[in-house]
Amino acid sequence: EELQPFREAVAECMEQLGEQDRYIIDSINSERVTLQVLGDRLGVSRMHASRLRDAAYANLKGIMLSNPTILKRLTERTSLGDYDDE
Repeated sequence: EELQPFREAVAECMEQLGEQDRYIIDSINSERVTLQVLGDRLGVSRMHASRLRDAAYANLKGIMLSNPTILKRLTERTSLGDYDDE
């Protein structure tokens, strides 16, 4: 299974995000920072950092669901029965 086109599509979607959303997602995924640390870095509370994280991932999801490469992969996985319907 060739993942390179999918990885490139995800990277393209990340590039479409605003700077803050990219920073939040990179910090959480790459650096594994906690919400408290993220909040400290952004100068906001942990709760507000949680809201910003949720918004960043929602923005990324919206962008990804409009990407033809990602949609194709999701369609292929679903038609191959990779998801359990139970």
